[in-house]
Amino acid sequence: MKKIYRSLIMLPLFASGALQSCQLESEVYDKINSSMYPTTERDARDLVTDSAYGPFQNDGYSGLFNIATGAGLTADIASDYGFCSWGDICWYSLEKADFTKIETRNTTATWGRLNGISKMTLNIDRIQNIDMDETKKAQYIAELRCGRGFLGFVGYDMYGPIIVADLETLKDPMAEKILPRLSEEETIKFIETELQEAAKVLPKNYKKGDSDYGRFTAGLCHTILMKLYMQTHQWDKAVAEGRELMKPEYGYALVTDKGNESCAYANIFTFANEKNAETIWAVNCEEGYQYHLWYPHAIVGNLVDSPQGSFVGGWGGYKMLWDFFNTFEEGDQRTSVIISEYSDGTNTYNQENKGSSANSLADGVIPLKYKIEDNVGDHCVTDWIVYRYADVLTLMSEALVHKDNSVSAEAIDLLNQVRTRAGLPAYTAADFTGAEDFIDKLLWERAHELWYESGQRRQDLIRNNKYVEFMSNKCKANGWPDVISQKGTIMHVFPLPDSAINEGQGQIKQNPGY
Repeated sequence: MKKIYRSLIMLPLFASGALQSCQLESEVYDKINSSMYPTTERDARDLVTDSAYGPFQNDGYSGLFNIATGAGLTADIASDYGFCSWGDICWYSLEKADFTKIETRNTTATWGRLNGISKMTLNIDRIQNIDMDETKKAQYIAELRCGRGFLGFVGYDMYGPIIVADLETLKDPMAEKILPRLSEEETIKFIETELQEAAKVLPKNYKKGDSDYGRFTAGLCHTILMKLYMQTHQWDKAVAEGRELMKPEYGYALVTDKGNESCAYANIFTFANEKNAETIWAVNCEEGYQYHLWYPHAIVGNLVDSPQGSFVGGWGGYKMLWDFFNTFEEGDQRTSVIISEYSDGTNTYNQENKGSSANSLADGVIPLKYKIEDNVGDHCVTDWIVYRYADVLTLMSEALVHKDNSVSAEAIDLLNQVRTRAGLPAYTAADFTGAEDFIDKLLWERAHELWYESGQRRQDLIRNNKYVEFMSNKCKANGWPDVISQKGTIMHVFPLPDSAINEGQGQIKQNPGY
């Protein structure tokens, strides 16, 4: 099986006795009848595929990782490089870190997706009682627990403490019980426990060609755990997770061959090289199943010719600000998938002649990243990468330095593995004045490596208490109101939607400052 398919379960409708007599018996059709469903291993697989994987789609405008209202894109625009040329209020608020509670849009959209945790909780209970192969049952339950931890981490990253409904409450929805948010400690413990327990059962990794490629793995669990520990400054635990992921049995490795591309970095994001050994987890895409819309959102509509190819019909939305682009070192091969010069057939746009509209380079360079492939309309079916091994190696490097407050040879080597892959000279110990200088340089390396990848830059700056500083500098450089320097670290999380506060009737508290 090449892809993971969501199954929407349609239960048959029965009118008991209607054909045998005139007596009519009522049936309730909006609840799952446990005597009828789920009862088989296939039922269990369908439930898991729908509820564990359904939230993590990037299918057009659906799913947690869609590139319009998804969590990753939201965090990317709300970083020091992110910009959208369309200019409406939802983008203004993200770009300037002046977050608002606009319903159904970026800062609040993910909150509604967190109810997927409850769906997974119910399905764990439903699967427990199915008479089926116990090993397969354990795997399905572990996938659901990984999904709960994964979704919980994304919610915690965006909003702080989340709401987690217990099974008893979920089984009695008519009681209309309002649950408060967990505490900080309870939220972290919930995420940690779910991922740890799932990792004990799930296979370490799947490789290209495996029938279950795309399902959750222990490698994914340990990656999210590492990120959780990094964000909560548990450096010892983060290092332990990094060492786990570096074990050969997981099979992770940096892509070092360039294939038919200009460099190895460009080769990561091609259809020909999807499912490579660097990919820890990606949203599987395939025409007729799901596709992502990076091409039209990022590529300008007047692109005629460039080294990266052409695409007809782009909307010229997402940009990388020029100030950020100019921080790349000369010779950095990662710029090969960024369009900083192109022709519209009449004019050539570049840093000297930027143009003056969304279909130009006026607002920044074009962050292409994913190679333009043969496609259907504006669809891209190259798997959308969420986490990859370069992220783990550089996080491990950072964690080692934070843990010991010193720069070790191992930390330098880990950083250099990613840096030299980009065609840059290796760092030596003499290049760093101390731990703080190392972290500064490492954060730039991660920024140049992981731009527009699931909000990594925002997490990096928040973790190192630099978010306010960098976003304030972004506002000043662009002549925007510097709201974040006044509000400070309360902007490390987004606001909850007003609907959640109103429905909470005093039990659900808004984040401070909103």
